[in-house]
Amino acid sequence: MSEVSASSQPRLSIILPAYNESRTIYANLARVCAALQGHDFEVIVVDDGSQDATFSESQRAAAASLPVRVARQEVNRGKGAALFHGFQLAAGDLVAFLDSDLEIAPEYVLRLWEVMQAAGADVVIGTKKSGENRFPLLRRVLSQGYRGLVALLFGLSLNDTQTGIKLFKREVLELAIPRLTVSRFAFDIELLVAVTRFGYRVVECPVKTAYHRAGSVGRLGLRQMAGMLWDTLAIYYRASFWRWLRPGWTTRVWMITFVLSLFLLGVGIGKLLTPLVLQPPLRQVMYVVALQFLPRALRDWLLVIGGGGMLVLSLIQLNKSLLSAFARRDHGDLAGIFTRR
Repeated sequence: MSEVSASSQPRLSIILPAYNESRTIYANLARVCAALQGHDFEVIVVDDGSQDATFSESQRAAAASLPVRVARQEVNRGKGAALFHGFQLAAGDLVAFLDSDLEIAPEYVLRLWEVMQAAGADVVIGTKKSGENRFPLLRRVLSQGYRGLVALLFGLSLNDTQTGIKLFKREVLELAIPRLTVSRFAFDIELLVAVTRFGYRVVECPVKTAYHRAGSVGRLGLRQMAGMLWDTLAIYYRASFWRWLRPGWTTRVWMITFVLSLFLLGVGIGKLLTPLVLQPPLRQVMYVVALQFLPRALRDWLLVIGGGGMLVLSLIQLNKSLLSAFARRDHGDLAGIFTRR
């Protein structure tokens, strides 16, 4: 691979989350440092509550005069939490995430750096090269299914969100990480959703993965896959308009009013066009909601006029809330509308 020139380059921090990697962590840290030799970099390994000698082996690498810093989480909190912990310690202008098992060669960090410079990107994510990676069939099927779900829920136009190598400009993580809550396998999705919501440019870089874990899906068992699905659905909820923009109670009331007005307007127009004969229990509900205790001609027009009036009023009020949010620079109603400050 070609190298990025070390002259006049920003400092690079490489964060490696590690869990029960004592057999290989020392050699892998030495390999990362060798791959980046000649560049201004630091390696931060975060032991995520390992039950073996991962922490002491990492400390041994740091004691061997390698540019390695070691942090430890006393309990296993997940890959995302380990990476975010490492970011708190990172000093680099650029921050790379890299899996500590080195299924992806550390030389690819420099390749992602080249792509970032050439494309003028804010984030570069590794994407598994089609046809060159030999994964078990079950893992490929699950990965493809998950990509389809992510594309459906979030509209992310990315081929691969889960590959364990990513490169960020520091400012991207400083803005995005405070919005995150998922700390385990689905954290990549929440991070990339936040990054794209803030308007940063994300590009992909093909990488080759050397799969060498035992089993058909590696570390992902049924429990982990169920947790990943649950986290993904939770991210979808938090990424919704209702949660992401953080509307205040007044705005929420007008949002509910808007939905109710559409319902009433639709009922009124529908009844004018086609009188309905409802069966219990809908008859009792509509007796109140659709004003059926009033004369028919009067109640249908009241529904149309009332629903239409509520619709116009709620749109006016919601538009005022949006304009007010754009004019403000505090964290009040609709605070999440800002892209960057």
